[in-house]
Amino acid sequence: MTLSSRQLRLLMLSVGIGAAAYLVFALWSGWREVLAAMAHIGWQALVLALLLSLVNYGLRAERWRLYIASNDHSISRLDNLRIYLAGFALTTTPGKAGELIRGVFLKPYGVTFHHTAAMFFSERVADLIAVLIITAAGLAQLHQGEIYYVVLVLALLIGLMVLRTTWPERLLRHYGGERQGVQWLANVAASSRAFWRGRLLWQVQGLSVVAWLAEGLGAWLVLRTLMPDMAFEIALFIYGFSMLIGALSFMPGGLGGTEATMTGLLVLQGLSLPEAVAATVIIRLATLWFAVLLGLLAVLRLPNQASHANESHQ
Repeated sequence: MTLSSRQLRLLMLSVGIGAAAYLVFALWSGWREVLAAMAHIGWQALVLALLLSLVNYGLRAERWRLYIASNDHSISRLDNLRIYLAGFALTTTPGKAGELIRGVFLKPYGVTFHHTAAMFFSERVADLIAVLIITAAGLAQLHQGEIYYVVLVLALLIGLMVLRTTWPERLLRHYGGERQGVQWLANVAASSRAFWRGRLLWQVQGLSVVAWLAEGLGAWLVLRTLMPDMAFEIALFIYGFSMLIGALSFMPGGLGGTEATMTGLLVLQGLSLPEAVAATVIIRLATLWFAVLLGLLAVLRLPNQASHANESHQ
Protein backbone atom coordinates (compact mmCIF):
# COMPACT_ATOMS: atom_id res chain seq x y z
CA MET A 1 0.00 0.00 0.00
CA THR A 2 1.20 3.55 -0.75
CA LEU A 3 0.30 6.82 0.91
CA SER A 4 -2.25 9.09 -0.78
CA SER A 5 -1.12 12.31 -2.44
CA ARG A 6 -2.54 14.32 0.48
CA GLN A 7 -0.72 12.16 3.02
CA LEU A 8 2.50 12.49 1.05
CA ARG A 9 2.08 16.27 0.98
CA LEU A 10 1.59 16.33 4.75
CA LEU A 11 4.65 14.16 5.24
CA MET A 12 6.82 16.24 2.92
CA LEU A 13 5.57 19.44 4.57
CA SER A 14 6.53 18.16 8.02
CA VAL A 15 9.95 17.01 6.76
CA GLY A 16 10.48 20.40 5.15
CA ILE A 17 9.45 22.25 8.30
CA GLY A 18 11.74 20.05 10.38
CA ALA A 19 14.73 20.48 8.07
CA ALA A 20 14.21 24.24 7.91
CA ALA A 21 13.85 24.51 11.69
CA TYR A 22 17.04 22.53 12.32
CA LEU A 23 18.92 24.57 9.71
CA VAL A 24 17.79 27.84 11.29
CA PHE A 25 18.73 26.48 14.73
CA ALA A 26 22.20 25.54 13.52
CA LEU A 27 22.85 28.83 11.69
CA TRP A 28 21.53 30.89 14.59
CA SER A 29 23.70 29.18 17.18
CA GLY A 30 26.79 28.72 15.01
CA TRP A 31 26.80 25.74 12.67
CA ARG A 32 30.48 24.92 13.15
CA GLU A 33 30.04 24.75 16.92
CA VAL A 34 26.88 22.66 16.50
CA LEU A 35 28.69 20.16 14.27
CA ALA A 36 31.57 20.00 16.76
CA ALA A 37 29.12 19.28 19.58
CA MET A 38 27.46 16.55 17.50
CA ALA A 39 30.87 14.98 16.91
CA HIS A 40 31.52 15.11 20.66
CA ILE A 41 28.22 13.33 21.37
CA GLY A 42 29.43 10.52 19.10
CA TRP A 43 27.76 7.66 17.30
CA GLN A 44 27.72 5.37 20.36
CA ALA A 45 25.23 7.58 22.21
CA LEU A 46 23.12 7.89 19.06
CA VAL A 47 23.01 4.11 18.60
CA LEU A 48 21.99 3.57 22.23
CA ALA A 49 19.24 6.18 21.86
CA LEU A 50 18.00 4.47 18.69
CA LEU A 51 17.92 1.08 20.44
CA LEU A 52 15.97 2.53 23.35
CA SER A 53 13.54 4.11 20.89
CA LEU A 54 13.00 0.62 19.46
CA VAL A 55 12.12 -0.54 22.98
CA ASN A 56 9.61 2.32 23.17
CA TYR A 57 8.00 1.40 19.84
CA GLY A 58 7.86 -2.29 20.71
CA LEU A 59 6.15 -1.71 24.06
CA ARG A 60 3.64 0.70 22.54
CA ALA A 61 2.91 -1.80 19.75
CA GLU A 62 2.19 -4.45 22.38
CA ARG A 63 -0.15 -2.01 24.09
CA TRP A 64 -1.95 -1.57 20.74
CA ARG A 65 -2.27 -5.36 20.41
CA LEU A 66 -3.86 -5.53 23.86
CA TYR A 67 -6.42 -2.96 22.76
CA ILE A 68 -7.22 -5.01 19.66
CA ALA A 69 -7.50 -8.24 21.66
CA SER A 70 -9.87 -6.58 24.14
CA ASN A 71 -12.30 -6.10 21.23
CA ASP A 72 -12.16 -9.85 20.49
CA HIS A 73 -10.06 -9.44 17.35
CA SER A 74 -7.06 -11.62 16.59
CA ILE A 75 -3.80 -10.42 15.05
CA SER A 76 -0.29 -11.81 15.22
CA ARG A 77 2.38 -9.81 17.03
CA LEU A 78 4.37 -9.40 13.80
CA ASP A 79 1.41 -8.11 11.78
CA ASN A 80 0.43 -5.84 14.66
CA LEU A 81 3.98 -4.47 14.87
CA ARG A 82 4.02 -3.68 11.15
CA ILE A 83 0.65 -1.93 11.29
CA TYR A 84 1.61 0.01 14.39
CA LEU A 85 4.92 1.13 12.92
CA ALA A 86 3.17 2.09 9.67
CA GLY A 87 1.20 4.67 11.63
CA PHE A 88 4.47 6.43 12.43
CA ALA A 89 4.80 7.39 8.76
CA LEU A 90 2.25 10.12 9.51
CA THR A 91 3.17 10.81 13.13
CA THR A 92 4.29 14.33 12.16
CA THR A 93 0.71 15.43 11.50
CA PRO A 94 -0.97 17.78 14.03
CA GLY A 95 -1.93 15.89 17.17
CA LYS A 96 -0.53 12.74 15.51
CA ALA A 97 -3.97 12.34 13.92
CA GLY A 98 -2.35 10.87 10.80
CA GLU A 99 -1.65 7.74 12.83
CA LEU A 100 -5.34 6.93 12.38
CA ILE A 101 -4.21 5.47 9.04
CA ARG A 102 -3.81 2.27 11.08
CA GLY A 103 -7.59 1.95 10.80
CA VAL A 104 -7.19 1.32 7.06
CA PHE A 105 -4.65 -1.41 7.69
CA LEU A 106 -6.76 -3.02 10.43
CA LYS A 107 -9.96 -3.16 8.38
CA PRO A 108 -9.10 -6.60 6.87
CA TYR A 109 -8.90 -7.93 10.45
CA GLY A 110 -12.48 -6.89 11.16
CA VAL A 111 -11.58 -3.86 13.29
CA THR A 112 -14.00 -1.00 12.62
CA PHE A 113 -12.67 2.52 12.16
CA HIS A 114 -14.44 3.89 15.21
CA HIS A 115 -12.75 1.17 17.31
CA THR A 116 -9.42 2.27 15.82
CA ALA A 117 -10.28 5.86 16.76
CA ALA A 118 -11.15 4.73 20.29
CA MET A 119 -7.80 2.93 20.56
CA PHE A 120 -6.01 6.01 19.20
CA PHE A 121 -7.73 8.28 21.73
CA SER A 122 -6.99 5.91 24.62
CA GLU A 123 -3.38 5.59 23.50
CA ARG A 124 -2.94 9.38 23.47
CA VAL A 125 -4.36 9.59 27.01
CA ALA A 126 -2.09 6.76 28.20
CA ASP A 127 0.91 8.51 26.64
CA LEU A 128 -0.06 11.80 28.27
CA ILE A 129 -0.30 10.16 31.69
CA ALA A 130 3.05 8.41 31.21
CA VAL A 131 4.85 11.58 30.10
CA LEU A 132 3.32 13.50 33.01
CA ILE A 133 4.66 10.86 35.39
CA ILE A 134 8.22 11.02 34.07
CA THR A 135 8.05 14.83 33.97
CA ALA A 136 6.93 14.91 37.61
CA ALA A 137 9.94 12.76 38.52
CA GLY A 138 12.15 15.66 37.44
CA LEU A 139 10.01 18.27 39.18
CA ALA A 140 10.37 16.31 42.41
CA GLN A 141 14.07 17.20 42.37
CA LEU A 142 13.11 20.84 42.98
CA HIS A 143 12.59 22.30 46.44
CA GLN A 144 9.52 20.67 48.00
CA GLY A 145 8.95 18.93 44.71
CA GLU A 146 6.92 16.19 46.33
CA ILE A 147 3.84 18.42 46.07
CA TYR A 148 3.91 17.89 42.32
CA TYR A 149 3.45 14.16 42.84
CA VAL A 150 0.46 14.77 45.11
CA VAL A 151 -1.19 17.12 42.61
CA LEU A 152 -0.39 14.77 39.73
CA VAL A 153 -1.84 11.71 41.47
CA LEU A 154 -5.04 13.58 42.35
CA ALA A 155 -5.40 14.88 38.79
CA LEU A 156 -4.83 11.43 37.31
CA LEU A 157 -7.34 9.80 39.66
CA ILE A 158 -9.98 12.38 38.75
CA GLY A 159 -9.20 11.96 35.05
CA LEU A 160 -9.48 8.17 35.24
CA MET A 161 -12.79 8.44 37.09
CA VAL A 162 -14.16 10.63 34.30
CA LEU A 163 -12.87 8.31 31.57
CA ARG A 164 -14.50 5.31 33.24
CA THR A 165 -17.92 6.96 33.42
CA THR A 166 -20.48 7.71 30.73
CA TRP A 167 -20.18 11.47 31.27
CA PRO A 168 -18.21 12.28 28.08
CA GLU A 169 -20.54 10.18 25.93
CA ARG A 170 -23.70 11.59 27.52
CA LEU A 171 -22.52 15.19 27.19
CA LEU A 172 -21.71 14.70 23.51
CA ARG A 173 -25.06 13.10 22.77
CA HIS A 174 -27.00 15.69 24.77
CA TYR A 175 -25.38 18.84 23.40
CA GLY A 176 -24.38 17.53 19.99
CA GLY A 177 -27.91 16.93 18.76
CA GLU A 178 -28.14 14.81 15.63
CA ARG A 179 -24.90 16.02 14.07
CA GLN A 180 -23.18 12.99 12.60
CA GLY A 181 -19.67 13.99 13.62
CA VAL A 182 -20.64 14.51 17.25
CA GLN A 183 -22.51 11.21 17.38
CA TRP A 184 -19.43 9.49 15.95
CA LEU A 185 -17.32 11.05 18.73
CA ALA A 186 -19.87 9.81 21.27
CA ASN A 187 -19.49 6.28 19.88
CA VAL A 188 -15.71 6.61 20.12
CA ALA A 189 -16.03 7.73 23.75
CA ALA A 190 -18.27 4.75 24.51
CA SER A 191 -15.82 2.32 22.88
CA SER A 192 -12.78 3.78 24.63
CA ARG A 193 -14.40 3.45 28.06
CA ALA A 194 -13.73 -0.30 28.02
CA PHE A 195 -9.97 0.38 27.76
CA TRP A 196 -9.91 2.10 31.16
CA ARG A 197 -11.13 -0.74 33.33
CA GLY A 198 -9.63 -3.63 35.26
CA ARG A 199 -6.45 -5.43 34.32
CA LEU A 200 -6.20 -3.82 30.88
CA LEU A 201 -5.89 -0.37 32.45
CA TRP A 202 -2.84 -1.35 34.50
CA GLN A 203 -1.24 -3.33 31.68
CA VAL A 204 -1.60 -0.43 29.28
CA GLN A 205 -0.38 2.20 31.71
CA GLY A 206 2.54 0.07 32.85
CA LEU A 207 3.68 -0.46 29.27
CA SER A 208 3.26 3.26 28.59
CA VAL A 209 5.40 4.38 31.52
CA VAL A 210 8.20 1.92 30.74
CA ALA A 211 8.08 2.84 27.05
CA TRP A 212 8.54 6.55 27.70
CA LEU A 213 11.14 5.88 30.39
CA ALA A 214 13.14 4.08 27.69
CA GLU A 215 13.14 7.13 25.42
CA GLY A 216 13.91 9.35 28.41
CA LEU A 217 16.88 7.11 29.19
CA GLY A 218 18.05 7.49 25.60
CA ALA A 219 17.86 11.28 25.91
CA TRP A 220 19.83 11.12 29.17
CA LEU A 221 22.60 9.03 27.58
CA VAL A 222 22.94 11.64 24.83
CA LEU A 223 22.99 14.52 27.32
CA ARG A 224 25.57 12.82 29.56
CA THR A 225 28.15 13.04 26.77
CA LEU A 226 27.97 16.83 27.12
CA MET A 227 27.11 17.10 30.82
CA PRO A 228 28.35 13.98 32.69
CA ASP A 229 26.87 15.08 36.03
CA MET A 230 23.31 15.56 34.75
CA ALA A 231 20.84 13.66 36.96
CA PHE A 232 18.60 11.12 35.26
CA GLU A 233 15.50 12.74 36.76
CA ILE A 234 16.40 16.15 35.35
CA ALA A 235 16.89 14.63 31.90
CA LEU A 236 13.47 13.00 32.22
CA PHE A 237 11.92 16.34 33.11
CA ILE A 238 13.56 18.13 30.18
CA TYR A 239 12.51 15.43 27.73
CA GLY A 240 9.00 14.97 29.10
CA PHE A 241 8.21 18.67 29.49
CA SER A 242 9.49 19.41 25.99
CA MET A 243 7.26 16.67 24.58
CA LEU A 244 4.25 18.10 26.40
CA ILE A 245 4.86 21.63 25.08
CA GLY A 246 5.31 20.24 21.57
CA ALA A 247 2.04 18.32 21.81
CA LEU A 248 0.18 21.40 23.06
CA SER A 249 1.47 23.41 20.11
CA PHE A 250 -0.48 21.11 17.72
CA MET A 251 2.31 21.61 15.19
CA PRO A 252 3.17 18.53 13.09
CA GLY A 253 5.10 16.22 15.39
CA GLY A 254 5.42 19.05 17.90
CA LEU A 255 7.99 20.61 15.56
CA GLY A 256 9.34 23.89 16.81
CA GLY A 257 7.73 23.78 20.23
CA THR A 258 9.55 20.65 21.37
CA GLU A 259 12.92 21.74 19.98
CA ALA A 260 12.72 25.30 21.34
CA THR A 261 11.66 24.10 24.80
CA MET A 262 14.32 21.41 25.00
CA THR A 263 17.06 23.76 23.80
CA GLY A 264 16.03 26.46 26.28
CA LEU A 265 15.93 24.06 29.23
CA LEU A 266 19.33 22.64 28.32
CA VAL A 267 20.84 26.13 28.19
CA LEU A 268 19.37 26.80 31.64
CA GLN A 269 21.10 23.63 32.83
CA GLY A 270 24.46 25.02 31.75
CA LEU A 271 25.02 23.83 28.19
CA SER A 272 26.17 26.33 25.59
CA LEU A 273 23.64 27.18 22.89
CA PRO A 274 25.45 25.13 20.18
CA GLU A 275 25.68 22.14 22.55
CA ALA A 276 21.99 22.42 23.43
CA VAL A 277 21.00 22.60 19.77
CA ALA A 278 23.21 19.63 18.89
CA ALA A 279 21.77 17.50 21.71
CA THR A 280 18.22 18.47 20.77
CA VAL A 281 18.72 17.57 17.11
CA ILE A 282 20.32 14.21 17.99
CA ILE A 283 17.53 13.35 20.44
CA ARG A 284 14.82 14.26 17.93
CA LEU A 285 16.52 12.29 15.16
CA ALA A 286 16.65 9.24 17.45
CA THR A 287 13.00 9.53 18.49
CA LEU A 288 10.70 11.41 16.10
CA TRP A 289 12.47 11.04 12.75
CA PHE A 290 13.59 7.47 13.38
CA ALA A 291 9.92 6.61 13.93
CA VAL A 292 8.92 8.30 10.66
CA LEU A 293 11.59 6.33 8.77
CA LEU A 294 10.46 3.02 10.29
CA GLY A 295 6.87 3.94 9.49
CA LEU A 296 7.64 4.46 5.81
CA LEU A 297 9.50 1.14 5.65
CA ALA A 298 6.56 -0.61 7.34
CA VAL A 299 4.08 0.88 4.84
CA LEU A 300 6.05 -0.74 2.02
CA ARG A 301 5.54 -4.14 3.68
CA LEU A 302 1.79 -3.83 4.13
CA PRO A 303 0.38 -4.85 0.69
CA ASN A 304 1.30 -8.52 1.19
CA GLN A 305 0.13 -8.35 4.78
CA ALA A 306 -3.30 -7.04 3.78
CA SER A 307 -3.74 -9.90 1.34
CA HIS A 308 -2.72 -12.39 4.01
CA ALA A 309 -5.24 -10.89 6.43
CA ASN A 310 -8.06 -11.17 3.90
CA GLU A 311 -7.21 -14.81 3.23
CA SER A 312 -7.10 -15.67 6.93
CA HIS A 313 -10.56 -14.16 7.53
CA GLN A 314 -12.30 -15.87 4.61
